[in-house]
Amino acid sequence: MSATTLLVGPGWLGAPTAAHLASSGMTVWTLRRGADAPPAGCIGLVGTPDEIATDASLRAQLPARVDHVVATVAPSRGRGDDHGIYPQVAEGIRRVAEALSVRSVLWVSSTGVYDRQDGSEVDETTPLTPHDGRVAALVEAEQIIASIGEHGRTAARIVRPAGLYGPGRDPGPRFAQGDPLDSRWCNFSWRDDVRDAIAHLIGQPTHDAVSIFNCTDGHPVQAGAITRALQAASAAVTPPATSGGARREARSNQRIRTEALRATGWRPQVATVFDGLQRLGHAVQVPSA
Repeated sequence: MSATTLLVGPGWLGAPTAAHLASSGMTVWTLRRGADAPPAGCIGLVGTPDEIATDASLRAQLPARVDHVVATVAPSRGRGDDHGIYPQVAEGIRRVAEALSVRSVLWVSSTGVYDRQDGSEVDETTPLTPHDGRVAALVEAEQIIASIGEHGRTAARIVRPAGLYGPGRDPGPRFAQGDPLDSRWCNFSWRDDVRDAIAHLIGQPTHDAVSIFNCTDGHPVQAGAITRALQAASAAVTPPATSGGARREARSNQRIRTEALRATGWRPQVATVFDGLQRLGHAVQVPSA
């Protein structure tokens, strides 16, 4: 019997992740608040984690035991969400884990939890000291997910990407208009590399109750270097400007270490942001090491 996965939040990251898991042979349900069509190969459910935990008719559409729950949630401006959605959904997932005897939960968080502006290196052991509501909400959600692993039979994994970008989310226009002398350190995660990390991790044995992994390309870059590369590419084919992802992430100044995730055998396919910008149509040169 194939492994079963419930993916909560099949949006820009979650939908290709769900489709990828389904194509690998898993039986995948997706849970979203709207009635949009599910990703290819997946079974769509409409509702929230709280409703899965409390609504018997909705829960009956799932098997009595679900192997994995993956959460890739983000606030929806159209629905009036704020950052409080993170702990709210995390609490719902805690209840789902209990109701469905889930084997593992994987929560996609953010390296924004480190909240550093001094250019320092951070890894999974760096203390978290939130200074604003967004970071506090991210940390609270992680604490709820960690409690699932600490107090039950469900393994909890927390994945922290940085500067998510890829098809439909191009940071190029924003950096092209920046300051070529900007010395802030930026970190990046190509969307499909995060997708692959999720699939890789839920396929790993669950030895630890709680595991945390930074998920970036592992090559921090100063913002000015990106600006200079884009401005020097006079023949660049610049795609239309898009949202550019989480803007606050771009204002951080920290260097993310990724040894923990790499130690599991995962490697990014897009080695640096310069490689990623090329894939998005920018004629930048990849700087030599």
